[in-house]
Amino acid sequence: MYREDNNFITKFRAHRNSGLNFNRRRRKVDLNKVRYVFILIIELAIVIALAYGLVLAFGKQVECSNASMEPTYETSDILLVDTIIYKFSTPKQGDVIAFKPRANVNASYSVKRVIATAGDTIYISNGRIYINDELYKENIDVETIENPGIAASPITLLEDQYFVLGDNRNASEDSRFESVGFVSSEDILGKIWAKYPFK
Repeated sequence: MYREDNNFITKFRAHRNSGLNFNRRRRKVDLNKVRYVFILIIELAIVIALAYGLVLAFGKQVECSNASMEPTYETSDILLVDTIIYKFSTPKQGDVIAFKPRANVNASYSVKRVIATAGDTIYISNGRIYINDELYKENIDVETIENPGIAASPITLLEDQYFVLGDNRNASEDSRFESVGFVSSEDILGKIWAKYPFK
């Protein structure tokens, strides 16, 4: 009888221990794991933000819509534009830029080379470009200019004015013509830095 009572008591205690017990200790949160997950989330957010920023800054694409920049860029070439550089500096002689022609704001971006900048005096004589009375030294092979346009007489550029030409000088609508004229910084999208796909 005593043994049966003892077995009953043992089973009762086992049953009681297997039920809900609000006196049990709660599991401790592993702070190292929480810290690791938190840091991982922050790192992912930073990487995504940087990638987005890089695409905005250097991934803007424009299409070379005509032959005016041949042979440097061909018609239908996709060009990548650095849209940040001119927020910290100004276009320099020789830069290839993408800009909106002021005379036709609905047109696609034009791509041309900066030949003269603010304060320069430019004119074209006998098919050659002169800047501040000195012959402009071309870094690329170009044709002799047949039509000097408005640059047949000396022009002094004012502040924030840029004179641009296409590399295909005799098949380019550029600053020699009223339809394009001088380019200002507010018209400029940025500097061409690469052709896509990369070669």
